[in-house]
Amino acid sequence: MWQAITVKKIQKIFSAVFSRDASPVSDGPVGCHLASLESASPLLLSSPHSGRHYSDDFLAMASLPKHELERMEDRFTDLLLQDAPSYGVSLVQAYFPRSFCDVNRDWRELDGAMFIPPLPSYPLIRSSKVDAGYGVIPRCSAPGKTIYRSCLPHTEAERRLSTCWEPYQQALQKSQQALTSRFGFCVLLDVHSMPPLPQKRRCDIVLGDLHGRACSPILTDFLEESFTQRGYHVQRNTPYAGGYITDRYGQPEQNQHALQIEINRACYLNLNTLKPHKKFKHVHRDINEILSQTASWLSHDGRHLLGSI
Repeated sequence: MWQAITVKKIQKIFSAVFSRDASPVSDGPVGCHLASLESASPLLLSSPHSGRHYSDDFLAMASLPKHELERMEDRFTDLLLQDAPSYGVSLVQAYFPRSFCDVNRDWRELDGAMFIPPLPSYPLIRSSKVDAGYGVIPRCSAPGKTIYRSCLPHTEAERRLSTCWEPYQQALQKSQQALTSRFGFCVLLDVHSMPPLPQKRRCDIVLGDLHGRACSPILTDFLEESFTQRGYHVQRNTPYAGGYITDRYGQPEQNQHALQIEINRACYLNLNTLKPHKKFKHVHRDINEILSQTASWLSHDGRHLLGSI
């Protein structure tokens, strides 16, 4: 029921994907920053968890203070990516916070017991994420920290899916289709941040390709080498192999590749104040170089290599 309603409501939002000039298209809670026709590359970025717009009505519903909700964000990954359209890389980003709606989940990953009246069990998906409180509408910000003081109206589920989840997925889908149509293939990088991992071996970056299912290994190899050359310690698929976005949009057999990138927040963020520290500019520069290099590679050698898989 919700899927039919939400698709119908947002059909008007993204009627055109590419324009002559690089400019942000931000109708409501989703920003679609599009490279110009002249400079566009096959590379598309997704920043689904970096939104920082907390509406008054959401904060009124929440029992947690705003600074606790902010700890759920992939804090400032959007700022690390903001220059991408200037060198031919398109970017889709969420302006709403992850604690409000997590677009890296299936829309059916809802905890029905969060709502009054309770949502029907079908066609909802019961997953480990939902059980832990981290469904498409999160119940918790962290273990033991419940976001809401009481159940939400059942209409809140439809509202958030129609105004946040669906527009985000539509923006990614239409952008990916447009790039695939123009270049014959598309590469989507879904960018996140992660807390420092509880392990002895240093890890700055985790690349998740669903263990090789979501993209060509040539792409994963290229990104790993790009980060390693700049001094970052990289792991693959552990502990983050990729989420809903990587799974849905990574279809290498259709020339649509997707790779999740997790950046250790400690590389650029003060974990106590949640503000950028002195190394932010360094990481920002490295990300710009890597994305520019990747876009150039995809427009030349990488295009032929990925097309041969």
